[in-house]
Amino acid sequence: MYLTKLFPAWKASMATLLLFATIGCGSPQQAAPAGTQPDKKAESQVAKGIELGKNGPITIDFWHIQATIYGDAIKEMVAAFNKEYEGKIIVKEVFQGSYDDLNKKVRASLQGGGLPAVAMSYESDTLEYMKADKIVPLDDYINDPVNGLNKAALDDIMPGVLARQRIPEYNGKTMSWPHGNSSMGVYYNLDLLKKAGYEKPAATWQEFEKMALDITEKTGTPALVMGNGNNGGTFRTWLRTYGIDPINLDQSGVNYDNPQALELAGMIKNLVDKKAILFAQDTEQEFTNGRAAMEIGTTARTSSKLDLVKDKFKWGITLIPQGKSGSKVTELYGGNQVLFKTTPEKQLAGWLFMKYFAESKAQSIYAAKTGYFPATLSAQNTDLLKKNYMDNPQKKQAFEEVFPYARIDVSSAARSKMDTAVGEALQAMTAGKLSPADALKKAQADSTKALKEFK
Repeated sequence: MYLTKLFPAWKASMATLLLFATIGCGSPQQAAPAGTQPDKKAESQVAKGIELGKNGPITIDFWHIQATIYGDAIKEMVAAFNKEYEGKIIVKEVFQGSYDDLNKKVRASLQGGGLPAVAMSYESDTLEYMKADKIVPLDDYINDPVNGLNKAALDDIMPGVLARQRIPEYNGKTMSWPHGNSSMGVYYNLDLLKKAGYEKPAATWQEFEKMALDITEKTGTPALVMGNGNNGGTFRTWLRTYGIDPINLDQSGVNYDNPQALELAGMIKNLVDKKAILFAQDTEQEFTNGRAAMEIGTTARTSSKLDLVKDKFKWGITLIPQGKSGSKVTELYGGNQVLFKTTPEKQLAGWLFMKYFAESKAQSIYAAKTGYFPATLSAQNTDLLKKNYMDNPQKKQAFEEVFPYARIDVSSAARSKMDTAVGEALQAMTAGKLSPADALKKAQADSTKALKEFK
């Protein structure tokens, strides 16, 4: 009841998310503590003949991409798990760099061996590992009377988060499990906005263009900082705010060459030409040092913003501007976890770790230490997270103003390559080598080619 009272749009946005689910979950209004477990007296179907710890603890690897405060949170959660399963399971967390680095190492292991028990994975990566037949469907573990989750525990998982693990491309199976969830939001320097006569970022892209020009002219500071690398994924999300799916639901094609995309591309080109957009390698450094009025990016960086901004200026985070679609949307970020095919003992140990990681105790630690949102409803009722949100109002603002509208895009193994193709076309546009119209034609052609390569 907490969420539906707090967010009037929560039910609608979550209902949209649930369209991606192939297996229904319970109503979020009936949440129970995520630690609620099945009857331990029942017989396990996934652990027949397995007695963890009988011959010493089972050691498994968990590959992830998280360093700094995120890595610290992982270490704390892994240490807590290892203490709880002392003598039975030892999890070794292994930082593997970026998602691309992690995926490359998994790909190499798919061919040469040495796979971990558990690894972080986006939907596109999970589809790739499914194709190689190297990951384990989780339904037998979830439904196990001893080691699984009962209905109350499943109902406690955020509907959109659970839906991510059961997208249609998984053919009715649960192929991943929650890790962390964040959204695309817009961070804003309230002092700079007020200097230009604004209280918060514009609600629509049309208003945003005028606002950005005003801020740049009146403050002498670029309105928006963007990464100087590939912005194809960012543009895909912005286009979705117009009610357009850049990737067809059936993955039969793409849709980048349309009037709405041209409007967005034209806005970007105009703001770049008028020096209202600053490109930088480290966008967070530019924003937190007051060298840009706004930064659009993942809410997972809210904690690091708090640490870096301190009392330099007043700031906040809210939903990105919207197109003309009438319903609000932003990207749902954050990796999931997959269980690789190893031995029955390591698979069971891996599942127990995944289940622990997604429960309220661990999720409240993760959310409090980082800018990620908890995967469970009951995590918000923990003393740790309630105090954290009270002490850090921007994290609460992100949860209230951004997360209710977050949903995943169409999942495709080709999405990363398509984003790269679109990003390269946009880079050519901002460099003056292509007009917005020609850039979108190139984005359409190159992303279509990329999609076909993965058919």
